[in-house]
Amino acid sequence: MPDYSEGIKRDVAEIKFLIHDLRVERFINEVIHFHVTLNTDLELYGIDQAQIIHGDDLRVLKEKAVGLRKAYQDFSSAVKNLSPDRTVLLTAQAYVDTIYSACDLIMNPLWGRADKILSFLPHDCRSAKDRAHYFNCISWIRGVHNRIKQFLAERSEENVDCEFDIAAELEAFTRNVVCGYVMEHSSGRVQIELEQLDRAVLRGNVGRFRRMFFNLVMNGVDAMANRDVGVLAVGALVANDRVVLSVTDNGSGISTQKIEQLLVDRETLDGELHSLGFVFVRQTVQDFGGDLQIESEVGRGTKIRIRLPYVHGRQAALSSTEVFEAPVNRVISALTIRPVPETSSPSLEELPKNAVPSEISQPKSPDVVAERWNCGRILLDDYEKSEAQHQGAIFAISFDEQGRVDFFSHAAYEKYWDIQHQDLAPMLFESVVRGRLEQDENRNPQLTLKAPISLFDYFEFKNVPEQMRTPDRHVSMVHDEYILVARKLIETGLSPQITVLLDRLGKFFPGRSDLLKAEPFSLRFLADQRLTTELRITNDE
Repeated sequence: MPDYSEGIKRDVAEIKFLIHDLRVERFINEVIHFHVTLNTDLELYGIDQAQIIHGDDLRVLKEKAVGLRKAYQDFSSAVKNLSPDRTVLLTAQAYVDTIYSACDLIMNPLWGRADKILSFLPHDCRSAKDRAHYFNCISWIRGVHNRIKQFLAERSEENVDCEFDIAAELEAFTRNVVCGYVMEHSSGRVQIELEQLDRAVLRGNVGRFRRMFFNLVMNGVDAMANRDVGVLAVGALVANDRVVLSVTDNGSGISTQKIEQLLVDRETLDGELHSLGFVFVRQTVQDFGGDLQIESEVGRGTKIRIRLPYVHGRQAALSSTEVFEAPVNRVISALTIRPVPETSSPSLEELPKNAVPSEISQPKSPDVVAERWNCGRILLDDYEKSEAQHQGAIFAISFDEQGRVDFFSHAAYEKYWDIQHQDLAPMLFESVVRGRLEQDENRNPQLTLKAPISLFDYFEFKNVPEQMRTPDRHVSMVHDEYILVARKLIETGLSPQITVLLDRLGKFFPGRSDLLKAEPFSLRFLADQRLTTELRITNDE
């Protein structure tokens, strides 16, 4: 690879890397489109004073967008025409400055008036329906602003190295930035799954780490462009003196020739921009003292593993999630949490080819597992921090054949947004048990559980053989999942005294008139019911 360790060549390459990462113009256009729609709604419903104030805000933002397009045209022309490095650098800096200024404006508190203005409009107006999309865009723009700020700090030679926990960083950055991008870029067709994230402290430039991780995400999402359903899985497993970051997609795959090119290509970076992303990944992995491996099969997908050294026996003095500027409005998008089996560790097939058996980590203790998947405490925390007028939390959950959680997605009720299960788990909400924790008439928390909507999707998700897909099988499976939910929530911190309402109680607990009369009953009462397997044992006896 060319040596860009110093001088103008390095400056040009670094700012090209940054611009490749930003992908912000469409999101700014979507913000403008939302505010144009909002302005139109204000006119339609005769809210004149708010329309005047909002119209002035919109005019300033449009002027920024015009300047942004011109700055990009100047930069793009300089790159395509192989202009001198100094010209490319100046046009790139002008473009980045223009983006930063536009992001500053969008993040200005005056745009917080949008929610206040929406409160004057009906809930079924066009702008109110677009609110979730709008805040996904705002989240991405906030992430762009943070990355530019980090880049400017590097350019001014500030000390940007720090210690950070890779598990906390991956989860926070995925929730606060990546989800919004994936949801908008893939129209909800791509689901992100956070697999096991082991805690390990890295030392280095956290801004570059985020950009590296995002490049891997972008590559995966792009590879799944033609998939009806895409799955992007992210994990981090400790293996001896390294932590192995993995990003896996079920996309189009990469040929062996292309893999070799991505890993060793030494061509110049003076020309087009399209190939810069993975070059930046390679350079960042090198900066962190790591190595990477690509495994792929054309038509089946790709798995990228990055092995990074970590600081043994340390906890990050300040978690990067504490300094990361998370959105004020929580972004709901295609993020789920699917834990790996509780005693699993990397298999020899899952480790990089240069790993040896001594590197395989020991199984996690039950205490570690309990800390990671505290569904009850997570749900209660969502409920308590909810800022909605009617306090509450929403979740979706599923169990495997061994009675372990294999899917869990959750969110607190938003202040201005009535969140639905299709927002929470857009691709799986019809095939899993859904729930809400809300206030009853006495303002005490009460749990509601609902059965999967689609019988076909439920059986497909559970991998039930065709010959076993009967109505009785469906009843017994949902019956057991209701009980398992109650047991898991109590086991992980939810009060056994919380009352429960069950969807179609008579169907899934047939012949139990005592339950029908007792509803709503306590969570403990539901947890004490017997699973179908336990009932069979009792009957046999």
